[in-house]
Amino acid sequence: MAELTNDFTWSKSRHEKFKECRRAYWYAYYGSWGGWEAPSGSPVRELYVLKKLSSRWQWAGSLVHEAIRQLLLRARRGGGLRPLEEVLARTRERARGQWSGSRDKSYWRESAPAYGLVEHEYAEPVPDEEWKRIWDEVVEGSLRAFYGSEVLDRIRRVPVARWLTVDELDHWIFEGTKIWVAVDFAYVESDGRVTLLDWKTGKERGVDHTQLAIYALYAREKWNVGPEQVVGGLVYLGAAGAPRVDVAAGADALDACRAVMRASIGGMKELLDDPAANRGSIGRFPQLEDPAACRRCPFRRPCGRL
Repeated sequence: MAELTNDFTWSKSRHEKFKECRRAYWYAYYGSWGGWEAPSGSPVRELYVLKKLSSRWQWAGSLVHEAIRQLLLRARRGGGLRPLEEVLARTRERARGQWSGSRDKSYWRESAPAYGLVEHEYAEPVPDEEWKRIWDEVVEGSLRAFYGSEVLDRIRRVPVARWLTVDELDHWIFEGTKIWVAVDFAYVESDGRVTLLDWKTGKERGVDHTQLAIYALYAREKWNVGPEQVVGGLVYLGAAGAPRVDVAAGADALDACRAVMRASIGGMKELLDDPAANRGSIGRFPQLEDPAACRRCPFRRPCGRL
């Protein structure tokens, strides 16, 4: 087996972590490297496990994404779409198992932690009614909205032969850097255009539009389609009717996206000791000045920001 190396790559999530906090970025992409095989109790292992933790809002979004992913993958295999109540029951069972395992901190005993909540790790007091609200509004609410949406009606009418991808991790190369993407859903319209969809369980943010532009650049490399042949859609499942917000993939939008990516990659590499080897020391990645901004960070303990 070839030796694993920490090669420099880029993604929207990596970009957001870098913007959020340079120190947390270092912990996530450098300090935790190799933690999957590090001994229990070691600093590297601790960073690796903490990197895997999610907030309750992130966890709720992942439950929704996984439920939709499984729903569409089953349909793609010819099994049809499961009834909503069955999907809700399966998702509830999955959520209960993950929440229970997180509460018991089983992620510290697993070689490759799959699920864990920051709230459990740091014993944050979360009332039972808050957990219920997250289920009712974010998870069940989003899935009910998806089932009642025009987007799902449209998907039902598209032959499976024209489906391109269902939330599959892939990559493309931008100016020598590997770019990771996972388009939630993509298909070919009857007129040959490619529609790229992304599910959102939160409120609309400007970075969402950048994400669709990244997908459009990926589509150009993956399926050889120009911007005039791409239709981007952000589906906000937390809003009534799960409205779809179309995002233009014109030349100006794609140029702006390339500029953001170029600047982000350059900024990340500028802080490295050895960009060619992708090596960086912790001292070059400063903490945030305001400790109050760290109250939800999974790395607050090793960072001394408890």
